[in-house]
Amino acid sequence: MSATERLLHAIAGPILRCLYRVTAHGLEHLPRGGFLLLPNHITWIDALVLQLACPHRPIRYIIDEEFYRKPLLHPFLRIVRCIPIDIRHSHSAVRAATKRIAEGEIVCLFPEGQLERAGTLLRLRRGYELIARHANAPVVPVWLDRLWGSIFSFQGGRFFTKWPKEIPYRVSVAFGKPLEARAADIATVREELLKLGEFCYRRRPALDRHLAEDCVRGLKRRRFSTAVVDGTDNTALARAKLLGAAAALSRFLRRNFPDERIAIVLPASKGSMLANLAVTLAGKVPVNLNFTMGRAANESCCKRAELRVAISASQFMDRVKDFPWPQRVLKLDELMPRLKPQILLWWLMSILCPTFALLRLLEIPKNGGHAEAVLLFTSGSTGEPKGVVLSHRNIVGNVSQFRDLLDAKRDDAILGSLPFFHSFGCTVTLWYPLIEGVRIVTYPNPLEVAKTAALVARYRLTLLLATPTFLRGYLRRAEPHQLRSLRLVITGAEKLPLDLAKAFRERFEQRVFEGYGESSRFGRQNGAGHRRRDSRAGN
Repeated sequence: MSATERLLHAIAGPILRCLYRVTAHGLEHLPRGGFLLLPNHITWIDALVLQLACPHRPIRYIIDEEFYRKPLLHPFLRIVRCIPIDIRHSHSAVRAATKRIAEGEIVCLFPEGQLERAGTLLRLRRGYELIARHANAPVVPVWLDRLWGSIFSFQGGRFFTKWPKEIPYRVSVAFGKPLEARAADIATVREELLKLGEFCYRRRPALDRHLAEDCVRGLKRRRFSTAVVDGTDNTALARAKLLGAAAALSRFLRRNFPDERIAIVLPASKGSMLANLAVTLAGKVPVNLNFTMGRAANESCCKRAELRVAISASQFMDRVKDFPWPQRVLKLDELMPRLKPQILLWWLMSILCPTFALLRLLEIPKNGGHAEAVLLFTSGSTGEPKGVVLSHRNIVGNVSQFRDLLDAKRDDAILGSLPFFHSFGCTVTLWYPLIEGVRIVTYPNPLEVAKTAALVARYRLTLLLATPTFLRGYLRRAEPHQLRSLRLVITGAEKLPLDLAKAFRERFEQRVFEGYGESSRFGRQNGAGHRRRDSRAGN
């Protein structure tokens, strides 16, 4: 390292460490001699972050010739001995990289060849293989985690024009074990990078937060914007008002019911979102029951989950008269008017109190982790319904994965017609919009396609989440102009038939993505598959 380079590191290093808190994993894997380093490429400052993770050895970066020659950058890039490459004439760059590796230095090449625009790993290019084999050098994959969302990433569809989420910004960097040059083909390197990504992901501290904390933090952002619109009567509820009402109801539940679990018997609606949020804020477990299963199946669910309290509404109870109601039923339409003074108080507190103070007032635990957060029941198609416990980590993790893949914009809005007693509806049309601040328009019956299509057109909804069965209804009853505002159509819960996807695309000019299991087509086309939710049996 030259004196000029040491001076540059001495000046820039402390400044960068004030802005970024980098945690490095696997430094012991780095060979003592020269090798080729292959990282994922998320932001414009990945090179600086990598150097912070490996401070005792300089890294020589292979970068595009045009970028290398930019007048403002060229002096600095020359000082740190970057290697310019012209893709059309790469032989000189390969020779230079080989020479540096032979001299015992670290040479870094971003194998994707460009910045990630969706926060997921892109297709790898073959150029690195030529360098590795020519130099006969070890190849070390490395994963940069949590940089997606920083001001230098493309999250939100733009670079730079974002506020930092935190200062210092916490980043994880994981170095993999060296691969022999001949073994470092594209498939192997990609697999190793994804393994490192999973290693970093499951160590994110945010995944251990309590679900209620994530909801409070989400609703505190843009607190005056609309959280939910009820598609049956077109009434809306702002985010701060929803939080205030849920907080007041949660206090009522804490004072009057020691039960660990509380049943919720409501279709997708403003009231159902309020009830689920309130039960979670109260430190209890919401159990959304499938009111379409029949009396015997629901009696089994109530018995197995030891449910003695349910939340519903008078009008809905009249429609499901054969339901086996537990000992106490709280009717939202009768209870919430009695809580108006408390709702007003908590609404003001949700606006004025800092997040940390509100979390303490609501007595929300600091950690959720693997504790039970939600209890769902299977449909009972193979006998009695089986309870499936979803932990706080399950839901918070799935929401964060969906957030990264979806990259919702400020004006995005979801149609919420999926039932909350199903894992798909529970995750993506209940907890996801509460945590991420995406506006949702609810409708209680996904089979009434003519009405849901009208809601898409009226509110210019951009995200349609449905099952393939429900999509067939749109083919029969919806007009193409009604779905013109959609940005993404994603299916789940069952396999997406190719003929359905083709017919939907031809009629509505909308591509359908399949979000189903680890081999989801939505995941593969965005560079990573969804992780399956780790579930365990309920009572």
